Amino acid sequence: MIYFFGDVHSHFKHVVQVVMEQRPEAIVLLGDIEAQQPLERELEPILGRTDIWWIPGNHDTDHQKNHDNLFCSALAQGNLHGRVVEIAGLRVAGLGGVFRGEIWYPDSQEAPVHFDSYADYQRDSEPGRIQAAVRQRALRRGEMSEVKAHGKLLTHRSSIFYADWLELQSQRADILVTHEAPSCHPNGFKVLDDLARALQVKTTFHGHQHDRLNYQPFWETLGFQAHGVGLRGITDQYGGSVRVGDLDDARCRQREGIDRNS
Repeated sequence: MIYFFGDVHSHFKHVVQVVMEQRPEAIVLLGDIEAQQPLERELEPILGRTDIWWIPGNHDTDHQKNHDNLFCSALAQGNLHGRVVEIAGLRVAGLGGVFRGEIWYPDSQEAPVHFDSYADYQRDSEPGRIQAAVRQRALRRGEMSEVKAHGKLLTHRSSIFYADWLELQSQRADILVTHEAPSCHPNGFKVLDDLARALQVKTTFHGHQHDRLNYQPFWETLGFQAHGVGLRGITDQYGGSVRVGDLDDARCRQREGIDRNS
């Protein structure tokens, strides 16, 4: 059994508790993890008790600490972004991060791809050129050549680039996990529907929106079952609620009010 965890935002007590009590074979953190210490320390009580996988969210690159405690942790190999991995007998594809207009913001009236990949952004953007110059100066002085990403270069470590999306298109999976939502969410994206259908997945799970709306009326049109996992909520691989998200009830009432007034 795989459990999917909505945005934990630095809170791990419920993650540890549920794994200790229910022993899922694997867990997937759906972004906005914001680990305040290396992820293996945050989850130390459950290391070896379950397989730990994750995708980044937008807040995971807000600060250097957030980034390093995740991307540079002993659990860094659990990053599912941009790949398909067999987990508990199922093939799971991951697309972490968010769409940003400076990079690529699909489904808008004009959605040009400004930078195809992160490597392109590093090479061709003004922040990238500045960092390259800093690195060259450090090399000339005989200093360490590694210069950590900062500012926008750090922020865009959690941006979705066209190349990431395109690379997954040619693969096959049973489940797709994303930080952003597909189009069945009011703030979702059709290109994630397209990706899910290209992958031929049966189910998708997303975080980011801090809610768990009822997508069932959309499933037939979508061609797959979509599930949002709320703030610190937990959902199993069949879409069953293991833990209700902290804001699920409030967000659902808010959405119902919007729908009635629209």
